[in-house]
Amino acid sequence: MSTPVQKQEPLFEVDRELLERLMKRTKTGSELTGRGLAEAAGLAHGTVNNILTGETERVFGSTAEAICQAIGVELLVLCTPVFRLTVVRQKALTA
Repeated sequence: MSTPVQKQEPLFEVDRELLERLMKRTKTGSELTGRGLAEAAGLAHGTVNNILTGETERVFGSTAEAICQAIGVELLVLCTPVFRLTVVRQKALTA
């Protein structure tokens, strides 16, 4: 009997600079701190802090979606799917 293969959650790169700008003016018009964003997104403060400092470059889709929902933007405004980056980088190397 084979074990079922779990589908891995997609990874996204977060545009840190854009995130910092968007945190200054959220969907409610108010500014969010790192702790405030973590609370609004239901994430650990360390997770958000690691994204903001650049220590974490890639996050799972559920984390990216939670952040985007908390600040009021669509996922692809703030984040780039890693598989897209791979294709673009491969094309650049072969050109």
